[in-house]
Amino acid sequence: MKEKKFDILMLFQLIFAVLVMLIGIYCKVTENYNLLPLMLILLSITLLIIGLREYKRTRNLLWGMFILCSSLFILYSAIEGIIIKSHVLISQNQVILFLINLPS
Repeated sequence: MKEKKFDILMLFQLIFAVLVMLIGIYCKVTENYNLLPLMLILLSITLLIIGLREYKRTRNLLWGMFILCSSLFILYSAIEGIIIKSHVLISQNQVILFLINLPS
């Protein structure tokens, strides 16, 4: 029987997966969803590591590329969420400043 080796990618996968779970539990319990973009970035890193391990294990490019594309899509969604969130905050601040500076 082939013994499983513990490598550095498995360690990073475990660390990032635990961080994703902890942030997800924190967001759900406190109902504060400000950390979701960070959770998505960590999730995409976890999937990237899974894809690298799968490619290393099987030398099959199909599943490695599928997981890699999923990881890149999640990363894109997280970055887009951060940009939209900062844009909304800037817009809200501009509206507040506009309302404050209205001539009376």
